[in-house]
Amino acid sequence: MDTPALPRAGRVARVTVATGMAALLLAACGASNDLTGSSASRGAAPDSADLDMPEEQADAEAGYTEEGTADAADGNVGSDVEITDRQLIHIAEMTVRVEDVAESSDLAKALAVEAGGYVAEERLSTPTTGTPESDLTLRIPNDDYESSLDALAELGDRSTLERSVQDVTEEVADVESRIESSEAALETLRGYLEQAEDVDDLLRVESEIQRRQEDLEAFQARLNSLENQTTYSTVHLTLQPPATYVEEPSRDSVGFLGGLERGWLALVALGQGLAVIAGWLLPFTVVAVVLGAWPLWLWRQRRRARRDQREQNAAVPAGAAAESSESGSATADTTPETDVNGPDDQR
Repeated sequence: MDTPALPRAGRVARVTVATGMAALLLAACGASNDLTGSSASRGAAPDSADLDMPEEQADAEAGYTEEGTADAADGNVGSDVEITDRQLIHIAEMTVRVEDVAESSDLAKALAVEAGGYVAEERLSTPTTGTPESDLTLRIPNDDYESSLDALAELGDRSTLERSVQDVTEEVADVESRIESSEAALETLRGYLEQAEDVDDLLRVESEIQRRQEDLEAFQARLNSLENQTTYSTVHLTLQPPATYVEEPSRDSVGFLGGLERGWLALVALGQGLAVIAGWLLPFTVVAVVLGAWPLWLWRQRRRARRDQREQNAAVPAGAAAESSESGSATADTTPETDVNGPDDQR
């Protein structure tokens, strides 16, 4: 009586394993389809069709389903979460006009690194003919997001700024629940390996484990991407020269207008150079004037004194000559007259 019972029990176990494998295969198809459409249905909660499991696994995970995914089934995941605890993705697009595009690009990259972020993409164009431009994609921690935007705007003249915020709280909760479900399914499948009685059952279980493992890795990669996007804000920065930027004319086609343009540029450059030289010499000129004022005044005083001395020296001989002429005339007047008539006239 007991001998026929043993084969019958083996057949029952085999039928049970085969039924579980069929259910798991159907669940794998549903999970693969759900993984493909997860990007298009963000925020949707997993339902029973995503991970079909045998009754034993469903009973074992009944507590998790009731506690972990009840809100997700209603489509209200994270509806009561506070704003400070929500998972947000910040994206900003900014255009700044700067004098030197290459130098400002280096400053923007240094600013992102100092804030604890990094440069995701960079494109710098400085053609010999044309307008230079730099496009940067900066990833900045959320804590320094606002201050970094202000610092980037101070590189020059901010012309445009567009900001957007995306709430992915429900999507994060959805992916986390799928990861937990996939991990639980893998544990159950590994238990079926011990119940497999032939090679076919063993191969089917291992194939299903491999598929579930791939799904789990895909969900984990998606969660890591979301965590990175919610931890670091993205800033698309475009650096351009000022609106008054004058492009250097091409050497191949100068012509009259090209010569006029070059002449104007040369004149402006000359004026700027002279202004720089004047500004550089001005402090030295002021110091030289202050230091040389006193010696100059002394030199002028001495020159004036010498001139007065020469005038006085020239006036002294002239006065002496006038006095001698006056004394000579007085002597002539006092001399007695000579008798021109001689002795005869005296008689």
